[in-house]
Amino acid sequence: MSKNKELESFLERNNISPNDWENCQTDWDVLKAIGLDHSERLEQRKETAELFARVIQRCPKVHSVRWRVKEPEHLMEKIVRKTTKGTETYNEEYLGISESNYHEIVTDLVGIRALHLFKDDCFEIDEYLRGVWHSKEDPVYYVRVGDESKIEGELFSVKTHPAGYRSLHYVFESQPMNQKVYTEVQVRTIFEEGWSEIDHKVRYPNFSDNEQVSYFLKIFNRLAGSADEMGSFVKDLVSELEASASELKAIKAENAKIKEENEKNISEIDRLFLELDSSEGQNRTQSELVKNLKAEVEKLKEQSKKTTAISNSHKPISVRGHSHTFRSLFDSIQRELEVAEQKDVKKPRKVAPAKTKK
Repeated sequence: MSKNKELESFLERNNISPNDWENCQTDWDVLKAIGLDHSERLEQRKETAELFARVIQRCPKVHSVRWRVKEPEHLMEKIVRKTTKGTETYNEEYLGISESNYHEIVTDLVGIRALHLFKDDCFEIDEYLRGVWHSKEDPVYYVRVGDESKIEGELFSVKTHPAGYRSLHYVFESQPMNQKVYTEVQVRTIFEEGWSEIDHKVRYPNFSDNEQVSYFLKIFNRLAGSADEMGSFVKDLVSELEASASELKAIKAENAKIKEENEKNISEIDRLFLELDSSEGQNRTQSELVKNLKAEVEKLKEQSKKTTAISNSHKPISVRGHSHTFRSLFDSIQRELEVAEQKDVKKPRKVAPAKTKK
């Protein structure tokens, strides 16, 4: 196939207009040489991708990992877009690209996607990735218009993605063989991954500028975002329920302990009552028993206060006995004992003066 035929076929397959090609700052021979070199290194770069995927999958918060090595023709098409002046994708860094340096300019020859379930999982994944590889540049956190991001500006460069992607992007450098290669790692939720895959499948190559398709994909984008929010909400709800159940369990255990102590105190009071009944008016013994009874009642009062505090911290918990009941009982017993003491006190006998002999 002649050079012109090859070029025409390439432009047609990749939906590149003749006008765009005229504005492109890349020569066809250079572009073709880059494609061929990358094709020869595909297997080597696949091994790099597999290594990254295995290491990333070890992170506990990562649900699953996907990887790919950019297809040679997709690489060539990207270089055309990046070197075409007057377009949104134009990038001066791609000027002067060649077979010998393209692997240092194109940062996504190897692409990894680390997927996670909940939005906040990205922070632990970020810490894990930074501990394994050195990032070529500050990670970028892409958000959609209107997002309220919790991402700290010191850790990431926050940018609004024109297509509505929400994802963390890293560029890591590695040199598994004799040539340095960059690997792009994207971290996103499963819902975002689903949306982006469908968006790409539907849009390209023929509907990238279709307003009707774009409108409904934007609605889909919002639904994916709402699904992420709902996932986080349910996760937090379950955490609250588990914490509440754990607290309730601790309260029940404390309640059982207090109940057991109260029952011991009640048994002790019953024993003291029996001693009172058998004291047969011995004032000193009764006084000691009353003192002991008072001490037991005070213990029950303290236990009741503990129970009230626990109940107020969660749900009301019924505890056997009430302090005011025991206090009334004690007061009644004290009054009866005081009456008994008054009755048992023996008045001093009058001693008749001794008769004197005259």
